[in-house]
Formats: sequence, structure tokens, C-alpha cells
Amino acid sequence: MKGYYREDYADRYLAVLFNEIASYGKGPYKTIYVGGGTPSVLNLRQTKTLLDVLAPMLEKGGEFTFEGNPESIDEEKAHFYAAYGVNRVSLGVESFSPRLLKLMGRHHTGDDVFKAVSALRKAGIDNLNLDIIYGLPGETMEELQSDIKTLLSFKVPHLSSYSLTVSPHTSFYNKGYEEPSGDASAAFYEELLSTLRQAGYQRYEVSNFAWPGFESRHNLVYWQDLPYVGVGIGAAGYLGGRHYQNTKSLTSYLSHGPEPVYEEEPSLQDKLEYYFLTNLRLAKGFALGDFATRFGFSFLDRYKEKYPKLVEEGLLEVGENGRVSCTDRGIMLLDRVLVALY
Repeated sequence: MKGYYREDYADRYLAVLFNEIASYGKGPYKTIYVGGGTPSVLNLRQTKTLLDVLAPMLEKGGEFTFEGNPESIDEEKAHFYAAYGVNRVSLGVESFSPRLLKLMGRHHTGDDVFKAVSALRKAGIDNLNLDIIYGLPGETMEELQSDIKTLLSFKVPHLSSYSLTVSPHTSFYNKGYEEPSGDASAAFYEELLSTLRQAGYQRYEVSNFAWPGFESRHNLVYWQDLPYVGVGIGAAGYLGGRHYQNTKSLTSYLSHGPEPVYEEEPSLQDKLEYYFLTNLRLAKGFALGDFATRFGFSFLDRYKEKYPKLVEEGLLEVGENGRVSCTDRGIMLLDRVLVALY
């Protein structure tokens, strides 16, 4: 957000970031995703410096995504992105309700979203995602329905929706706000799912909807539990069978570099749990053949005492196509499925 940007800190941050990127080699990478913050607040000089480093690392035909807030993207910046090969942009819309935007402390308006989408399309970037949050304090079903209607009016190929989470020490937590009840969250989600499906979007992951062929290639790497490099403050990565996460302290990152604060070589049980946690978020689930290749044994044999009960309850499907996936009800009750398999 605008209030958190300082040019001098951004310059120092980029210098450390580039050293970290260089430590992993030059690629090429199938996908690059610049996010986990608000990179669109960088000025054009800093954006050029960042893109000069990243653009040559993308393989031909790769997916290059930038996250951004609507109020920080104009035609000049959009054309700049396009010139460097950025071909996908994800906008943090969150809501179109002035009341809810104010509640979240967001600086943009619905008009800013229209301007940002128009600027990106003029620059030739049509692969767009719009994010919203539901279950905000005091939000009504009518407000959500209004947000969905406005979202659909943009006719973008990808939409993401996330239920409000309230973490300790955040502004919502400090103000005493709570997450929506399970029933309220389920009602909001069912409204989203039904309306977006009717509009031609396919849910391919719990929180993500796309036209066929426009699924986020980068995020599918996470959800298929495949290796990826994460760089920057608080970034997580998965390489060589090890999970790691960088420090979340800006002071520490600027002074000492990434210094992973978490790094582990997971046990077999950890790997199994993480595989289920990620792959069962996907509508298509996982292939029995992939599971056997990864772990050296059959899912059907190892979980023969567990999975039939989930199938009987209508939570899990083992298809004739050799895939294991959650049903609609199973995705709604994913925690229950995971606990049963663990």
C-alpha cells in the first residue's frame, strides 16, 4: 500500500534480493511470479531494474505474473510490464464496496479497478486475475452478490476468492474482529461457486476459478507439490526435498540477507501429509501413478482401511481414470478428509 512505500528502502531491498536471485543461477524458469507484497508500488526506475534481472530468466513461452494493487497501475506502468514480457497480472481487488474497502484500509476504489484493467488490456495483457475476500465483518450476502456481479462484468479469465482470516497482531485482530462462522463462510462460498460456475468458470482449486486453459501455471506448481524457488522477505521455497522460509524481518533481510528461519528435510509422513494437503485442494486431485512414483508404494494399498470410508461418505472419489479427488462436499470439508488420511 502507498503508505508503506519508501524509495530508499525499496532500493536497498532490491539490491539484497538480486544477490539472492543470483545465488540460484540464471534459470531459465517455466514461470516467474512477482508478488507476496505489492511490487506495483515500485517506481518505474525500480521496476525497470527488477525486470532487467527477471525477464532474461523466463523460458520462451513461460508465464510471467505480477501482483498489484489497482490504484498503483496506470497505462505507463502497464506498457512497461508488457514490454518486458509480463503476460499475466493479478489485482488485489478484495471488494467493490466502499464500506468494506474502508474497513480493510484499502486505498483504491471500484473506479481504480476499471482503470487498471483498461490500462493492462491496452498494453496487451489480457490474462488477468482479480482477487476478492469474503466473510468480512458485517458483510451481507447482498454485498457479496454485488461484488460477484461486478467481478463478472470485467470478463477476465481468472478469479480468486478467499475467506477472511484473522491472524494475531493484525489490525483486524487488534480491533477484535473475528473470522466468519463455519456456516456463514460455507454459505458465502457456495454462492460464489454456484454463480461462477454458471458464468462459465471452472473451479480448479479450492479458491481459484478460471476459463479452461487459464489456470495459474505458477500456482499449480505449489498445489502439485513440485519444487520451486522462493526469494525475498518471508518467501518460502521447496528444493532438493527440503522446505525453507526466509526471515520475515525487513531489518534482518536488509542487514544479513535471506537467512532461512525455517528449513527442514521432511519425514516420509510429512511428505505424505503435504502431498495430500496440496493435491487434494485441486479439483482433479492426484494420479495414482504419480503417487506410486513419488512414494514407491500404492495409495490404494496403503490407505485401504481409510479411503473407502471417505468414498462411502461422499467426500472422496477414486475415478476410473486413475485419479483420486475430493467431491464438492469433500472440498468443503477438506480438513475432515485430511485428518482421516493422516
